[in-house]
Amino acid sequence: MNQLPKTAPGMYRLIIIHYLISGICFALLAALLLLLSGDFPQHYFAPGTLAITHLAALGWGTLIIFGACYQLLPVLLECELFSIRLPWIILALFLPGLFCLVLSFWTFDPGLHMQVGGLLLSTSVILFCILVYKTASRSHIHSAYKDFILTSCVWLLATVILGTLLVFNFQYGFLPKDHLHFLRLHAHMGIAGWFLMLIIGVSAKLIPMFLVSRDQPAHLLSWSYYLINVSLILFMVDAYLNGLSGHTQLILLPMLAGLGCYFVYVSRCFRSRLKKKLDIPILKTALSIFFLSLALLLLPAIIHYAGVSSAWSVKLSSLYGMLIFMGWITALIMGQTFKTLPFIVWVKKYEHLSGKAKIPMPADLYQPRLLQLQYIAYLAFCFTFFAGFLLSYSTLMIIGAVCIVVAACAYLGNVIILITHKTTIKP
Repeated sequence: MNQLPKTAPGMYRLIIIHYLISGICFALLAALLLLLSGDFPQHYFAPGTLAITHLAALGWGTLIIFGACYQLLPVLLECELFSIRLPWIILALFLPGLFCLVLSFWTFDPGLHMQVGGLLLSTSVILFCILVYKTASRSHIHSAYKDFILTSCVWLLATVILGTLLVFNFQYGFLPKDHLHFLRLHAHMGIAGWFLMLIIGVSAKLIPMFLVSRDQPAHLLSWSYYLINVSLILFMVDAYLNGLSGHTQLILLPMLAGLGCYFVYVSRCFRSRLKKKLDIPILKTALSIFFLSLALLLLPAIIHYAGVSSAWSVKLSSLYGMLIFMGWITALIMGQTFKTLPFIVWVKKYEHLSGKAKIPMPADLYQPRLLQLQYIAYLAFCFTFFAGFLLSYSTLMIIGAVCIVVAACAYLGNVIILITHKTTIKP
């Protein structure tokens, strides 16, 4: 199969709503970064940082992944989605939960609103995981894509359960160890377990599909799957018992080996592609892999400085989080949105006219100049904001924050142009 599937009846509106709301969350995230950029918190546990991180992880990253999964699960698992009503319930629980949690972090009010937000988000995630597993039970295929997706849901569930326990721990203090100790586990369950596993599984299908690649070495994905999961499980156990230590450096090695297998897989897909010209969305995808690599290079230094109780451990940990959420995940979403959403809209608006009239291509449904503006502004943000944070130079951070606001507005504007596109052609 070399293209995305048709959207199931009744799902089109749900999917574009996910893209739209996640775009709004991205714009809000950019605005909050601009508000804080003049005096950006140096510690990742500061209220503003917690609010921005969870808005990025949940409102920007997870929400758009949910919407994309409703479209992509049928092609990845080669079966129909289990339910078209359950996603609406998930969204109805997810949004108020997200609002309560982010607002509570921003004002740092660890009371009822934060707890309600955690419970609503946990319930929505449980329902999402049920939907994925019920859909997978209909599938008779056995593939690395399926393994990655199903396992990512297990890690997502573990992430939100621990996160909800941490929310209640603020008030009741029942966890046996320090709050920051569990926060480290919570963060890496989400980053490596949910985002990394899900993104590898989906991108391993989409990248060769969009590049029309002849070489797709599946054994590399299998090695990547087992190495990453073994490393992550060992990290959870060791970090809980010992914190960051010399063991962590060794535990990191299978994770790096697993990612190396994935990078080789992607490289071979690029080298064997029939589509030689790379457009901006694909370049954004390549850029996202670069930021992931940068974040991984910081891990040995973070572990070392944590071992000697240096303040650099906290600073580099914050930079690591920025590279993950504002680098790797943001670049990937910004790129893949304009590979998937135009086709979804095109199928809805024009597929029935194929062969009956002259119709536009999916890439004709959005504004290329806005896409270029988004790309340039995002690159400017990366160079200025990350450097400004590392050098503690607020002027550079403010310039970077302005750039990400421009990029977010260009992104959201293009999404709105896409989903409001009107068909004027008649057969």
